[in-house]
Amino acid sequence: MARRFLNLVVESNRDGLYSLRRVPANRLLYPSRRAAEAATAKSEEEVKAYKEHEGRRHPGLHFMERFGQFPSPMINFQASPTYEHSSRNLELATLLGDDENKILTVDNSGHTLLFDTVSYSVVKFPSLKSNKGRGAISLPVDRAAPQEPDGLYVMSPTADPLTSDCCFEVLNYGSRGFHERAPSWLPLPPLPSASYTHANLVSCTLVGSTIFVSSTAPECGTHAFNTLTGEWHHVGYWTMPFYGRAQYVPDLNLWFGLSARHPYNLCAIDLSNAHLHPPDVLQTWLDLDIPKSWSPSKLNLISLGSGRFCAAKIFRSNMPAAAAFLDDSDDDDDYTVDSHVIPTDFAVFTGLHMVRRNGKDGQEQIQMIKHKSIFYTFNSYNIEWVI
Repeated sequence: MARRFLNLVVESNRDGLYSLRRVPANRLLYPSRRAAEAATAKSEEEVKAYKEHEGRRHPGLHFMERFGQFPSPMINFQASPTYEHSSRNLELATLLGDDENKILTVDNSGHTLLFDTVSYSVVKFPSLKSNKGRGAISLPVDRAAPQEPDGLYVMSPTADPLTSDCCFEVLNYGSRGFHERAPSWLPLPPLPSASYTHANLVSCTLVGSTIFVSSTAPECGTHAFNTLTGEWHHVGYWTMPFYGRAQYVPDLNLWFGLSARHPYNLCAIDLSNAHLHPPDVLQTWLDLDIPKSWSPSKLNLISLGSGRFCAAKIFRSNMPAAAAFLDDSDDDDDYTVDSHVIPTDFAVFTGLHMVRRNGKDGQEQIQMIKHKSIFYTFNSYNIEWVI
């Protein structure tokens, strides 16, 4: 199903209020493949001329479209006050399943609310058994069998042996929506990597009804959780190349994600036989030319349906102290020095379309059609989640 909107959960710098704002997905896409290819070719020529004129400095945001007026809020909300926590913040914002109109939020007390953008209603859900920390990871699993409830699986991204028993939970709700079944959180067997210090999760994805997770600890590698049997098993001492959540595209039978290493390219692997052998990276694409002076704080790949994506990348401010360590006379072809300092955090949203084509050798390949790149510099609002 094609997505109509990107959902942004933002925090106000003035009063700490959170708000839900929506961006039309077609804001990132040209009306046709031909228009996208023509715009990309023109942009590449402009960037090349700029680098030659400016002594190989990276153009930064100069040739990107500015976000412009920030969308109006659909709803404002705040995390619950508690006696146990001195701070009030959200730890998770995610879609409920694949429905872009139902947004679930969880604060640092485990309180859970659902916002329905169609009915403009708010529903209070049961609280998490235990909070999962800031940046909690979620994966929805929609069941094929109507007698089985859909589930939203939530896990802590950081390893802590002291709290490993409550690092993984599932929210069960009805296969046709939560109206037919009272939602409930169920604790699950802890991630095997949770018993290792510093074994933080780096990537995850869904392979059929099985959740794959990779951690930073070499002794852990990749584990898989069977959502039907409720059991973990070790897949191998290799890790998926992605940062965060990877997306499966049925039409292409591949998993797409953003690389965990500079320049954080889009990459694709085939996990269908991962239990037999470690998967190789099949292809990579430069979806966004990033100078090394840009330090990412969040990377998200959002599926818009039919092989279309939004690559949402949030970067920390590019301060002069960081740029001073970069050598402008470097001879390599990686233009690392930005042409100007960006004094605030900023986000870049890039529309992408992956399609099949025949290569020169007659072999079928996947081609990336790049659409628009739009940037937003944080001022009054910080973008916390793009879902």
